[in-house]
Amino acid sequence: MDAIFLQVLNGLDKGGAYALIALGLTLIFGTLGVVNFAHGALFMLGAFCAVTMQKLLTISLKVQDTSIKFFKAYKEVPYLKIWFGDLGALIIDWSVPISILLAIPAMLIIGIAFERG
Repeated sequence: MDAIFLQVLNGLDKGGAYALIALGLTLIFGTLGVVNFAHGALFMLGAFCAVTMQKLLTISLKVQDTSIKFFKAYKEVPYLKIWFGDLGALIIDWSVPISILLAIPAMLIIGIAFERG
């Protein structure tokens, strides 16, 4: 039953992405009368931007684990948790939605640069 539920969520995710792309193409075609296929490239660039920001939010530092005595063992502690404590852990827990929200202004700037260039 879990596999069916996950596949339904997966289908809704993919369908939502395709719907957004189709709506963008329809809006541009209805306004300009020309199909602009650069939307796919910009959509991909936005996804890469969000993934990069999520990776930046979860960068970690390797510190020595003092609970292991026989040999030197290291564990990874995220920088945000070191800097901000519990707030940093909360930011890491919500890193995907935060990175998506941060990717929106970044893509706005890239889109303006492309349009002006």
